[in-house]
Amino acid sequence: MKKNKLCFILGAAFIVNSFSVMPAMSAMSVNAEEKPFEYEDLEYEIADDGHVIITNCYQNAEKCTIPEEIDGAPVTEIADSAFSECYFLKEVTVPDSVKIIGRQAFSACSELKTVKLPVEIEQMGAGVFDACPVLESVTVPKGISELPEATFYECKGLKTVIMPEGIEVINSESFYGCESLSEITFPDSLTTIGDYAFQGCSSLKIVTLTENVHNLGSYIFFDCKSLSAIETADENSMFTSRDGVLFTKDGITLVRYPEAKKDESYAIPEGCMQLANGSFVDAVYLKNIDLGGANIYGIDVFFRCTGLESIVIPEGANSVSSNMFSYCSSMKNISLPSTLKYIEDYAFYTCAALTEVTVPEGTEKIGAYSFFNCIELRTLHLPDSITEIGDGAMGYYAESEDTEPKKFDGFTVEYSKNDVIHGFVEQYDLNGTGHGSSKLWIWFAAAGGVILLAGAVVLIVVLRRRAYIPRPVKGGRTGSATKRSEQKKKG
Repeated sequence: MKKNKLCFILGAAFIVNSFSVMPAMSAMSVNAEEKPFEYEDLEYEIADDGHVIITNCYQNAEKCTIPEEIDGAPVTEIADSAFSECYFLKEVTVPDSVKIIGRQAFSACSELKTVKLPVEIEQMGAGVFDACPVLESVTVPKGISELPEATFYECKGLKTVIMPEGIEVINSESFYGCESLSEITFPDSLTTIGDYAFQGCSSLKIVTLTENVHNLGSYIFFDCKSLSAIETADENSMFTSRDGVLFTKDGITLVRYPEAKKDESYAIPEGCMQLANGSFVDAVYLKNIDLGGANIYGIDVFFRCTGLESIVIPEGANSVSSNMFSYCSSMKNISLPSTLKYIEDYAFYTCAALTEVTVPEGTEKIGAYSFFNCIELRTLHLPDSITEIGDGAMGYYAESEDTEPKKFDGFTVEYSKNDVIHGFVEQYDLNGTGHGSSKLWIWFAAAGGVILLAGAVVLIVVLRRRAYIPRPVKGGRTGSATKRSEQKKKG
């Protein structure tokens, strides 16, 4: 009886305690699923150490001033994409308390025109203002050594950027497509400009590289249609400017010829041996160029030089590089050197004015699509030294990128005797003046070799029977036998 009473008391106590605990459990579950905290048009989170992270802004917000603190907790961080796609946001003020701005924090804010950033921060993510087309002016905070990649990507209305001392690197595509940016001043601390950093800055007129800029990426000033000169500080030990054209300090490599330089003729200065990747891209005013002694070429050198009419590639050059003359639509004449070995892919792609080309003896390769879309080219002279021809190299054109290639009427490949050329002509159904090499001599040679070998064997057998052939003796000339033995063991 006492045992049953005890069980009853314990059970009742358990039930009472269960009901008293249930509200607390319910509150815990609500807290776990609670929405982010709100402050005016903002949403935020509180980090473990107590600081506030701005995580979101309501999409209908037009003006936003982020507070320095919320409920006594400091606002120190803006999360990745926190203001991204706030299409109505026109103005934002970020307080000095903020030390971190995340990736694409203000990306695609299509109406954002005015931004006030902290005086100093510690970290900024990539693409912070990516695709903010009406943003006009920004002062970059102090404290960061690198301007992240794509920071102002396609900020088409950006006119003024102030970069503080201390920035050492402008990363790739930082100002890509900033077509209203007409001038930029680099801090003396700058050492590196990344790939495509100012591509598409079509209003940029003059650029001056400061003393410590020693590393330049590829295609930095590609599609800068107003750029007429690239200047350098006299103290710069890596680069120099000659009449607005950028060279390495030793003068050996021409780095970039400005697109808006309006000279119709240009002569590569003495001592220059190399043209860098894309060095003359879109130099549309150039009609003639004297390459001088420059015989080493990067890719895309004269890409889209639509005014270029003729060129002589100097002796010593062994390659016409990929896309070297692509879209040089006015080029009628080209002279190739006797030292040429390779014509790389797309080398003369869409050179619409070319009518006849003679490829010199010794050339081994004609790259893919190298003479594709050369709509006036009717005769191509190829040497018997050719060992490789790429797909669609010649004899075809396309009315657009979406249409099937068509064969030129009357196009002829002139050659003598070459299996590679002959095979290409037959494969693409082109007119050719030569033929493949005959294979009969190979069969005759093989048959003759067999007969000679058989005769030699018979002769050796006869001679061994008639004469004494000494064998190697101990201490004698046994080297050959030793080598054969070693080779057998290895093989």
